[in-house]
Amino acid sequence: MIIAYQDTLMHLCPAERQGLEDVPKGCLQTDDSQLESCFDTLVNGHEVWVWLRHGFRPLLNYLHGHYRFVKAAGGLVVASSNECLMIYRQGRWDLPKGMVEPGETLIAAARREVEEETGISVAATNGLITKTYHIFDKYGGWHLKQTSWYAMQAPQLAATPQTEEEITQAVWVPAGECLARLESSFASLRLVAQASKHIL
Repeated sequence: MIIAYQDTLMHLCPAERQGLEDVPKGCLQTDDSQLESCFDTLVNGHEVWVWLRHGFRPLLNYLHGHYRFVKAAGGLVVASSNECLMIYRQGRWDLPKGMVEPGETLIAAARREVEEETGISVAATNGLITKTYHIFDKYGGWHLKQTSWYAMQAPQLAATPQTEEEITQAVWVPAGECLARLESSFASLRLVAQASKHIL
């Protein structure tokens, strides 16, 4: 499991994987006895690897005690020209996504968010690409957001950015450029880029 915060990542791995994972130099490595310190490190802009010596239960208990869990869904929309639909929001390139409404399926939420944020109707949904997790401090407290990302197809029509959501651009870009823009965006979107390389 990986949890993102803005530009940094926390890798949560079983302790038996220590020594087997390719941990970049300079990353803090610790175990799950120091979870609060690990999250402080993440929020302060440093990548951290946490070796779960006590399984996932203590981690889940910590998350439920400190974060409000919310679900979101979004799409990587590709046209027949192999161009991808991207949005520009608050100074960063992004993909259309948003909160799941009560009673709504994840796929339905992803399709709705694409249409609302870009004005483009999805023609087909080709399956789940990945799920990302990131923390943020907004709406009066800390949240842990799980976002389900779906591969989608749509006609390459002119897009209309949803300006009330602070989206200033909605454009089609070549697949390679899309991946490059995601790689230089938020840490959670870098994970989407890595998971999408096999479909672009």
